[in-house]
Amino acid sequence: MKKASIAGVLVLLFLWLRGVELFFTESTLFGLKNLDITGNEGLSQDEVLKLAYLRLKQNIFKIDLGEIERKIQKDQRVKSVETYRILPNQVAIRIEEKKPDLILNLSPQLCGLSLEGEIIPLREGKAYDLPIVNGIKSRSFKPYSRAEEPKIEEALAFYKAVREKLPEFLDQISEIDLEDKDNLVVILVKNGARIFFGTGDFQKKIERFVWLEKASVVEECSYLDFRFKDQVIFKRAKKSL
Repeated sequence: MKKASIAGVLVLLFLWLRGVELFFTESTLFGLKNLDITGNEGLSQDEVLKLAYLRLKQNIFKIDLGEIERKIQKDQRVKSVETYRILPNQVAIRIEEKKPDLILNLSPQLCGLSLEGEIIPLREGKAYDLPIVNGIKSRSFKPYSRAEEPKIEEALAFYKAVREKLPEFLDQISEIDLEDKDNLVVILVKNGARIFFGTGDFQKKIERFVWLEKASVVEECSYLDFRFKDQVIFKRAKKSL
């Protein structure tokens, strides 16, 4: 008798759960009415919709959000995608597009460069307040491909070291000059001072730079030279009368 009662309860529980499932997956209350798409700058709304392949009135609980993310992620302009449901009838799509961290001067062409060394096309009409990397011989890089170039790798290693040790210094960098393969030169925004960092060992050089900046030496100099081990050569700028 007790076993029969337990079996009856389990059947009722199953039927109740099945009813709840049918309510959520079959009810027109949860038919897709709105898509909330944000973060897309280069991608248009229509492009996102085409990639996601969503239909209005489609039940939001039958939509495979993971599949939508995978489809949108296939677009080479997209860095990451997040999707979620908003009851009763919306789906939200949050897109993070790839953006440049540096501007690569391939005269006469300019293109963006990510920290991962990926070529990011610049959007026409958009102003970019980013350091410019000079000294790379003009060559053709495919958009969203990795820039396989030793000089560029050197510039990225320097940029990452600054970002880790002294992120506030990034806004002071106007140019990174790679004309001399044995000497990475940074030109500052404020006073045009030139800083010679040589090659490699950038973290230790940045640590020395931090010490000089705290001592208010950097802002007074026309150039600083970190190419020599455990020492810095600098020249103070002439003060105008």
